[in-house]
Amino acid sequence: MAWWRVTRKDVSTSIPFPRVPTQEQISSYIKKVLRNVVAGEFFELETMEVTKTDLDGWTQGAILGTFINEPTQEILGGAVIPLFPNMKHIPLIGEHVLVGEYNSQHYYFGIVNRKNLINENAQPGIASTNTGLTKYGKTFESKDIRPVKLNEGEIVHNGRFGQSIKLGGYTDNNRPYIKIRCGQRPLSKEERGNYGVPIGEDIERDGSSIYLLDSGLPFNAQTDSEKFDGEQINGKKILIKSDGIFISGRSNLKFKSVNNIKVDAPNFNVSGDEVKLGSIQTAELQPVVKGDELKEFLNSMLTDIDLYFTNAMSAITPGGVVATGGAAASPVFKAGIAQIKLKLQSNQMLSTKVKTK
Repeated sequence: MAWWRVTRKDVSTSIPFPRVPTQEQISSYIKKVLRNVVAGEFFELETMEVTKTDLDGWTQGAILGTFINEPTQEILGGAVIPLFPNMKHIPLIGEHVLVGEYNSQHYYFGIVNRKNLINENAQPGIASTNTGLTKYGKTFESKDIRPVKLNEGEIVHNGRFGQSIKLGGYTDNNRPYIKIRCGQRPLSKEERGNYGVPIGEDIERDGSSIYLLDSGLPFNAQTDSEKFDGEQINGKKILIKSDGIFISGRSNLKFKSVNNIKVDAPNFNVSGDEVKLGSIQTAELQPVVKGDELKEFLNSMLTDIDLYFTNAMSAITPGGVVATGGAAASPVFKAGIAQIKLKLQSNQMLSTKVKTK
């Protein structure tokens, strides 16, 4: 691991030395010669070309490879393991990593930025017998993945596969924002022609995105860019965009707003054993009426009224329409009304699950 690069050369003939030197001249000559003998450059870390990675078992993240400056040296500990246990950056076959030795164990950290690319930085064959045709691994495939654009002072973590987390700031007011995206948007023809050039995030076209904004989205009226669902965004907002958004609470979910909660969808479904609208106090709630049940009941009621009225009228005698006939119709009609009330009591038009205030 730690290694020297020898830079000494023969300087014995280039150092002035008199034919009859003094004691001081002899001492100076010896010091200059010895200083050149031990001349060299010391390196605490060395690069290694990766030839194998281990992703299974307790050795997850361990690698094997060949040291670039001293290829024949032994790997201490049997394998090179990540220096930081809680943060693992798995290299690809052919990539180069920095390796250091601590207490007779080799550790690696960081992938050497040979190509300045986000997707891969492999240069196989420099230290090993691997060639340019070497596969990066079992499943990995090289793709045109771009870094995201940056402003002054911003911090970003780019993944190999088109995902990123950016801790950014607006250029006009230095207000903060966090942009998380998973899935790089399709590249334009112009962008495909400029290989490796950074691109900006696009919440409407990237795969899935979460934006935490302190000052909205910067809006360009000429390009109509940086809108969310066609709406210009101002102030403190959290924006989420994807093909589908699923939220599941193991115990509870709570949505609360000082002003409005808006749901805009062709279909809106709410299901549950009990749905309360307008209040959560049971004493304040009443069951809502089910429209189809109410329609069916009213239709049946009108049919019954027509029938009972007809029966009541048939009980009226021809000679006593005013007095005798009315008295004869009354019991029949009242009996019919009583039957309607019984049907009303037993009807299922009132919801047992949805209640409102």
